[in-house]
Amino acid sequence: MKALHSFTRSLIAASAALVSLSASAMDFPLRADDINLNYRYTTDTHWSGGAQSEALDIVARRHTGSGKWSQLKTNSSDTKLNSSYIIYGAKIRAMEDGTVVNCWRNAPENTPGSNHAKVTEGYIAYAGNYLYVRHDDGNYALYAHAQPGSIPTTLCPKNATYNSKAEPGYVLNSDGWVSGGARITKGQQLGLVGNVGNSSGPHLHVHMQTGANLPVEMEFDHGQTTPYTNQTASVNATWTLLKGNAIPEGEMMVWAPHSVAYWTVNNIPDERMQAWFNHFADSGVMPNVYACTDNGQIYNTSWVPSSGSWYAYHGMSLTTFNKKSTDLANLGYTRYGWWYCGSVYTGIWRK
Repeated sequence: MKALHSFTRSLIAASAALVSLSASAMDFPLRADDINLNYRYTTDTHWSGGAQSEALDIVARRHTGSGKWSQLKTNSSDTKLNSSYIIYGAKIRAMEDGTVVNCWRNAPENTPGSNHAKVTEGYIAYAGNYLYVRHDDGNYALYAHAQPGSIPTTLCPKNATYNSKAEPGYVLNSDGWVSGGARITKGQQLGLVGNVGNSSGPHLHVHMQTGANLPVEMEFDHGQTTPYTNQTASVNATWTLLKGNAIPEGEMMVWAPHSVAYWTVNNIPDERMQAWFNHFADSGVMPNVYACTDNGQIYNTSWVPSSGSWYAYHGMSLTTFNKKSTDLANLGYTRYGWWYCGSVYTGIWRK
């Protein structure tokens, strides 16, 4: 754990000032609360070019020590079982409003490491079970490799197991086109992550393209990223808020936003507190309890849906705490709660 004098831990952040969104930014298609609080998602540059050159293949990982992360739920998990993978069964969410134009929902799953024979024969499209959606801006998004049956019939009326004719190498099924397709809304659950189609293991594939099959870079309004170089990232990594930007190329770790709800996270080491604060504030919640122990080495927190204007600070000396209280009172803020542990103070102010 870092010594108290080795870095500045004071925080100045207001919910309204933390995030500046791009007009075209979307929701990340997975959420942090679908996996363990301490797990993260990772992405990599997609293997193919063309319309999919900006695609993301997303898996989930847990830290196993020394900056290494595993896709498996335990060290002894059977790698040939889809259910052994952390990402398996995570909820796929709509990135933007749109209309379903092509879909499939009942193709059988692969065994990790190999494709179902019907994929090679061409009776299962490369996307497996999927939704192909025309966004309201005219671009198209593909959500691929969902678990069999997890896409609701209200979103996809195609109940066959296989395409009626062999189409080897096709991304979508020719039998999957729909007329007057279902409307989806940003953030809506679309299905569950699986391992179907041209997929070697459970993951979510998403990409955007124009109607002319040109790639479109996806920009996300919330979430944080850090490099995942050589499949390694420190648990104390420095995270960068997306704030309407695209996920950088190459191997990246993604801290997806949480759903807006009531959350409690305790025993946060001080060197990770800033990243946790940014994560929750970026997700649309504000601190309700911001307690510290061990002279500011550990934080115990609870979070509630954001409302109004607020400030929260941690790692303050008594002098700084008193000055913040005076300055914010002059701006019309009421001190909602404060905590101290040794020489370190933490406070929340609301208006």
